[in-house]
Amino acid sequence: MNTEQLIYQFEQGIPGFEHLNQFLFEEFGDVLPMKLMKATEEKSISMLVASPFLFYPEYEWQLPEIIKQELSIKNEEEVEIWSVITVSTDFANATINLLAPIVLNNRTKLGKQLILHDSTYSSRAPLNRI
Repeated sequence: MNTEQLIYQFEQGIPGFEHLNQFLFEEFGDVLPMKLMKATEEKSISMLVASPFLFYPEYEWQLPEIIKQELSIKNEEEVEIWSVITVSTDFANATINLLAPIVLNNRTKLGKQLILHDSTYSSRAPLNRI
């Protein structure tokens, strides 16, 4: 798969990086199902993302119809959900942002970071739940 196929267009950027519109999703290691989300316009900007369902299988919310239209989503097979991981110096204290999932359409290569309003999810949910 070439790099072009892994680049997603974010029309409004993402919160805090509204000026960045293209992100490359690059595999990160072989063991963990994580990716590096790298800004193509600013190489120094990258975030570690993972499937939130891996850490929180009960994670659930409704994708608003307006977002489906914005990303041209026709069916759920096109949708990928990722969450930003924040790692401090100690990986045991790593957190995942469940409040603002990244929604991707793997057919159109469009993406958006969605803020879940009226949600009990945290932007700093612990990865280590033991």
